[in-house]
Amino acid sequence: MKKNLNFRFLKFVENLFTDIIGLFFINKYSNFINHNRKIFNFSKLNTNRNILIEFHNWSSLHIASSYLLKSLQKKYNANITAYAGYPLIIRPLRRNLLEKIKWYVGSFFSIKFFGVYKSIGVSKFIYPDISEDQKKRAKLKFSSLLKKVKNNKDIENITINNVIIGDLIYDSFLKLNSLGTINIKSKNFQNYLNQSIQLFYFWENYFNKNNIKAVVISHSVYFLGMFARIAIKKKIKVFVCHPDYINCLNKKIPYARAEFLESKSILENIDKKLLKKGLKYTKKAISNHIAGKKIDIWWTKKSTFSEKKKYRVLNNNKKFKYLIASHSFEDSPHAYGNNLFPDNYIWLDFIGKSTTNSKHEYYIKPHPGLHKFEKENNKIILKNIVKKYPHLILLPENVGHFQLMREGIKCVLTVIGTVGFEYPLFNIPVINASKKNSTYNFNFNIHVDKINYFKSLILEPKKIKLNINQKEILKYYFLRHVYHPRNWLFKNIQFAEKKFGGYNDKIYNYWIQNEYSIKRDEKILNNLNKFINSNDYILDYKYSDRDILEDMKDKH
Repeated sequence: MKKNLNFRFLKFVENLFTDIIGLFFINKYSNFINHNRKIFNFSKLNTNRNILIEFHNWSSLHIASSYLLKSLQKKYNANITAYAGYPLIIRPLRRNLLEKIKWYVGSFFSIKFFGVYKSIGVSKFIYPDISEDQKKRAKLKFSSLLKKVKNNKDIENITINNVIIGDLIYDSFLKLNSLGTINIKSKNFQNYLNQSIQLFYFWENYFNKNNIKAVVISHSVYFLGMFARIAIKKKIKVFVCHPDYINCLNKKIPYARAEFLESKSILENIDKKLLKKGLKYTKKAISNHIAGKKIDIWWTKKSTFSEKKKYRVLNNNKKFKYLIASHSFEDSPHAYGNNLFPDNYIWLDFIGKSTTNSKHEYYIKPHPGLHKFEKENNKIILKNIVKKYPHLILLPENVGHFQLMREGIKCVLTVIGTVGFEYPLFNIPVINASKKNSTYNFNFNIHVDKINYFKSLILEPKKIKLNINQKEILKYYFLRHVYHPRNWLFKNIQFAEKKFGGYNDKIYNYWIQNEYSIKRDEKILNNLNKFINSNDYILDYKYSDRDILEDMKDKH
């Protein structure tokens, strides 16, 4: 134990020394820092007004946030404070002495990303340190909640001072512990719940005691969304800022990337000529998607239609065949709110348990495109599922959808997967165990919010009745993947994402050398000023110097 501690201390000193040396001699962020100082000229203001921004290492978001912060500071005449939003998500709540020193030294000497944040206007850094009073309050609340939490569904609805945080607690616990579900009786979860309440009280108190005018976050999921929930309650504007989109969250839509909730009203008000041209483009885009070519879907790199397997993977018989399009187990199952089941493991377990004696066949397709560790974790969980329910058949990860359709898949089960629009293209019904997904306002899926109804659909194919309108799929795809601009910041965000991803700090120099111009700079700030003074949820084409028709033309 002592030997291990000594090793950790020496490693910390080594890293700290390297960081400080890098600051003065080989700071790889210096070009971007100097660029920001030159064009933005942020300064500390003599005011108690504050703008909060989440502290993270997502390089492309730093570029986007620099512009948003400049617009917000102009509007509110406020100082900018960066806060650590990651405790209880990727790290424990408590910091050891070395971590405290590293945070202090990093912020004082502007090491690494601390320097980047200071260059985009940040004058102060906050890390949650729980007071004894907050611990006592949390203990009392914890005891009260523990009596009410009888099952996993109860976790979702945990509310403190009229702020719903149960779904955030749920997803953060799964993420931190790389789990598929929650054992509510486990000591680990109960300790986590107690600490979650402590964290809530800390930030609620911070909002109460400080004059916060706006909040900028990277995501609305996990505890990152807690800042949004508290701010919205206090009628403070909350922005989710990315280089390919900006959302202004509100009481009605407290989730990022949830513009699909307004798809009906958008379609009713959209220009008919634009819609006609958009659907024509969409038809071509979908053809490319299912051909495994260029795609518009921002969260995936390739179409799984392009994947091939030479040998047969489905049994060669006449049985009715269901495809279970599984999800990541640990990656925010409550991204858009509560679903039919509290998590993806319970959903899958319910399917396995309910169909044990079924005469039909059920095939599980692993979720593609996960990070390495997440993918390995998913494999372990899926192997345990099929061991528990041997009638469920686990498919190879890289089997393509065309092959599955040819071999006899007749219905697809998912929660919020992209298969929701893909399989209906071929008149194959999809059953979503949720009414909080992007296809909900369209009629080419079955959306389920009753357990018994869901059970009947997975046991009795005759009850699956759906008339699929192909034009509705085109409308959905156009609104979800085309209509809202992705190039509000970059000339071609698709290229930048492919080349650098989100975390690669080389994107800093790429931005300076290939994207930035004084003229472009002025347009971006002007568009942002208009957007933040509106009550709109998403930065749309009306807040962009881009033209949607030109953007569609550039893609093909």
